[in-house]
Amino acid sequence: MVVIGLAFAATAHAAPPVDLELATERGVQITAPREWLQLLAGIGIEHVQIRGATGSDKPLAENRGTEKQPSYHVVGIITTRDTVQLPGGTFARGDRAKLKDYFDRLAADGAESLTTARGMFGLGEKELKDAFADLSQSIDFETSGQPPRAVLDKLQSKLRLKVVKEDGAARALLPAEPIGDDLQGLSIGTGMAIVLRSCHLTMRPEKPRGAPAQYVVEIGSRAAVTESTLGKINSLDTKCWPIGWEPDRAPGAVAPSLLESLNAEIDGYSLEEAFAAIKPRLKVPVYFDNAVLAAKDIHPAKIPVKVARQRMSYKRLIDRILAQAHLGCSLRVDESGTPFLWVTK
Repeated sequence: MVVIGLAFAATAHAAPPVDLELATERGVQITAPREWLQLLAGIGIEHVQIRGATGSDKPLAENRGTEKQPSYHVVGIITTRDTVQLPGGTFARGDRAKLKDYFDRLAADGAESLTTARGMFGLGEKELKDAFADLSQSIDFETSGQPPRAVLDKLQSKLRLKVVKEDGAARALLPAEPIGDDLQGLSIGTGMAIVLRSCHLTMRPEKPRGAPAQYVVEIGSRAAVTESTLGKINSLDTKCWPIGWEPDRAPGAVAPSLLESLNAEIDGYSLEEAFAAIKPRLKVPVYFDNAVLAAKDIHPAKIPVKVARQRMSYKRLIDRILAQAHLGCSLRVDESGTPFLWVTK
């Protein structure tokens, strides 16, 4: 078996060494190995060995050093289509930038990062599970009347992962009005999302290259919360950590009190007064989307509501009075499964 081996002069960087072994399929163009060597040298790969492929060759990446001082051995295959198959990706010769990014990721986050499937927020399964567990902790203090910045500082002290505030987000917290809701008992993830939402901010987990995962607080989806962006931020997408999650069970199983019936009649009361009378019977916390109320100039204390005498469920009663303010509500659960009602546009 013919082996071509070349070692290129080391560049001045602190990245762990990478030993790259490329196996060529039968039928590869005779000039391809030399051209791939030149390309790899140009992106800083120091040690490259090229040989003929065997039937057992498969892409491989492993650490042959230690956890503190890694040394990576990578096996790839040069195919007859003039591509290189590596663990977690296939690259053409025009993919120089992608190849460099591939080996930078290997150096920063290790061999597992090359093949780990990425889910929500670009996190791996373990990273997402760790963040979810971290944010499932319960808020164990009263938040009503406290400045959002003070609440966030208390929550941060309970979290395992670091909270990083972008400059604009930090400035937005300074003049923020005190929180009107008591979020005690909710999980930190949902509670933090509600607090930030009232300040036109959002939070998302992020895994910077070569560093542990962290929580990034930023202006809502990098845009001010305006009428055009309210819906996007309010939706359960993966651009930011959501305000609760859709239950995986039927509403009657999650919050049976909402389906209980009563003889209801409302006349001469504001939306705020009606909710104050109903909330103690719901056995489910209710939180208003204050960002929407402010953007739409909706004042629950000034909106009269009226319901003719009728027997109905608590959920239908709530829907009826909210509709008179052009609002609606949805049943959600926090990270630990606690149900609540979220009132928004």
